[in-house]
Amino acid sequence: MNYAVIGNNFGDEGKGLAVDHLTLRRHALVVRHNGGAQAAHTVERDEGRFVFHELSSGSFNGADTYWAGTFYPDLYKLEEEAEDFRALSGRKVKIYASPDAAVTLLYDVFLNQKKEELRCDGKYGSCGMGIWEATRRSGYGKDNEFAVTIGDLIGSSAGDIAILMKKIEDEYMPLRYEKYGISEPLTLERERYADIMARAADKYVTLAEREAKLLQGYEDVVFEGGQGLLLDNAREDLWPHTTCSRTNITNPVSITEANGMRIDEAVYVTRTYLTRHGAGPFKEDPDLMFEDLTNMPNPWQDKIRFGRHKSAEELITRAVDDTRDNVPYDVVTSLFVTHLNETDKHILTCDDGDVSLNDFTKLAKEFGIGRLYLSGHRNAEYTTVKDI
Repeated sequence: MNYAVIGNNFGDEGKGLAVDHLTLRRHALVVRHNGGAQAAHTVERDEGRFVFHELSSGSFNGADTYWAGTFYPDLYKLEEEAEDFRALSGRKVKIYASPDAAVTLLYDVFLNQKKEELRCDGKYGSCGMGIWEATRRSGYGKDNEFAVTIGDLIGSSAGDIAILMKKIEDEYMPLRYEKYGISEPLTLERERYADIMARAADKYVTLAEREAKLLQGYEDVVFEGGQGLLLDNAREDLWPHTTCSRTNITNPVSITEANGMRIDEAVYVTRTYLTRHGAGPFKEDPDLMFEDLTNMPNPWQDKIRFGRHKSAEELITRAVDDTRDNVPYDVVTSLFVTHLNETDKHILTCDDGDVSLNDFTKLAKEFGIGRLYLSGHRNAEYTTVKDI
């Protein structure tokens, strides 16, 4: 089975829980295909709680990770995540990567954070993790002299990588400083940084020269999306408070089609209520307050906000419309509803009030949803699956 796990809203819906559930039974490959280390996908098990950024959220189940060519990995952060997970779970992760995956660098992170700081009250909602700047620098990884890809780093010495970094420092960064009016440039120990990246690439990452062979070698393939449909870069009506990546089903469809495969099920994840962590229009409900240990306040996104879905119909049709508009074949469209325990098994909306799970299920069936995954527990093993 080939699954696409997609956030249905502004992100933070519970995609880590969904991926963990879908990889419980069989050996799976999880494809990270949009964004990068800004993801914060939480999985809770008996072993403990872990927040995944670049690794597969199916890692507790032994699922391997694949960084597609549309993913922007950050090798500086990789070792910490991999070793923290190993210390908690006792598992050594296995990561495959497309040689075309463009790398996010500390230069990109610095620029992203400085830009957001300079916007003051006009923040866009950046995570401050450098993804937008990485796309600008790399030209999406094609024919750009400042691009740095996984293919460039695997097998390269720290000295070779330091030369690449020096070129960026000398020729690229001054252009960005001038563009944004940044007067205090980044101070970086270039040789140490290059050594960290070389070590991480050598220790954890294997190049996947033949993508089709890799994808077709697993019983299940799960595409783990970052963020959500309401942050997709094609949503011009919501710009500039969107991302620079495709957060919808576009990437999973493109990648599978290029390798002679299809998506079997599109799983759209939503909480029973709405959240937004980062700047942008949002109708906050002051009566809603929930504990969220993953989305803590930070200088770029501030605090997470809680609100209600506009209506149950809008919530459902957003998922249905994504598959209808972007998948050129029949696919099962599912909803994975999380946090049911926090709302007494109701979907919280502005237009319809608190919608019972029974009424929500009837409406979902009416609009073409084929399956519901229902979760009121932080552990994916307690998820109920309901074909409708």
